[in-house]
Amino acid sequence: MVSFILGTTFLLSSLLPHGSHGFAPSSSTRHVVGGHSSIPTSSLTTHHMFTGIIEEMGEVISLETRDDMTLWDGSKGKGTEMVLKGDIVLDGAYLGCSISVNGVCLTATEIDEDAKTFKVGLAPETLRKTNLGTYVPESQQRVNMERASEIGGRNSGHFVQGHVDNVGTIMDQWIDENSLFFKIAFPYEFMRYVVPKGFIAIDGTSLTVCDVHSEGEDGENWFTFMLVEYTQKKIILPSKKVGDTVNVEVDVLGKYSERAWEAFVPKMEALETKVKQLEARLQELEGGESTASSSSATDNDVNYGQPIGGLSNVAAAATAPTPEQVKVKNTDGTEWVRTKQSFFDTQY
Repeated sequence: MVSFILGTTFLLSSLLPHGSHGFAPSSSTRHVVGGHSSIPTSSLTTHHMFTGIIEEMGEVISLETRDDMTLWDGSKGKGTEMVLKGDIVLDGAYLGCSISVNGVCLTATEIDEDAKTFKVGLAPETLRKTNLGTYVPESQQRVNMERASEIGGRNSGHFVQGHVDNVGTIMDQWIDENSLFFKIAFPYEFMRYVVPKGFIAIDGTSLTVCDVHSEGEDGENWFTFMLVEYTQKKIILPSKKVGDTVNVEVDVLGKYSERAWEAFVPKMEALETKVKQLEARLQELEGGESTASSSSATDNDVNYGQPIGGLSNVAAAATAPTPEQVKVKNTDGTEWVRTKQSFFDTQY
């Protein structure tokens, strides 16, 4: 299992660009057209992920559901759009770039540099799996934001996809000296991916799991984590209270490991079955040999220089080996000599 995780990590790193040390293309390569930003296609990079290191806390400006959105074939469909305000995340932003909003990977569809705002679409699956649909713009709720980073550079967090698994609910929170602890209730089906001291992304923030408690589908299932003093002032979590929800993304390497293990187990079970069959067959053969040998003479009963009893007439006609050496003729006609002890130790 460990070797697979290391192999997966190596594979990911080998597929990603090397020598990059920043985020999306810098502002020097951008073109502003009609108040919106875009960059040449040739300047775009293709491999992006997030690190879970939040760059700023942005603000939800509007959340609107429309039924006049134009689809790929020209027809109209219903959809939800959110407008957000940010500063750092717009540095190097371009139409179609990925921005993490509370841990959700979203695509910028419009960018207004003057107002420092950008628009994203919220798919039905996004609304089902995350808490973004619960935000009320009038309350000036803030969200965690991070630009997509080019993997191959420094990663101070962990591999965060921005693909939220489900929402968790804050059960409790308490202070431990300068640390702020949270206890999160989480669906049982995902608890197998949550391990003590493992990675987890909470509202897009890369954090370390402290304790894990899982009682099954009908019992309590929760985990804890804590925020150090610096992190408390850089993300939105401390402003949340018991009963509020958080977006949770488990460590994707755990999922890959599980999927690989599921494919490996049937092959392992088939191999174990075959080994047992071979062992059983071997025991049958050994049992038959021991029965046959019990009726023949023992080593001490061998009369060297005389025919060995119990053999066939043809074999009995041969002379038994001398006590000092045994000459054996190979199939190619050559002869080689072994000692008497070597003769005894060999099972014919």
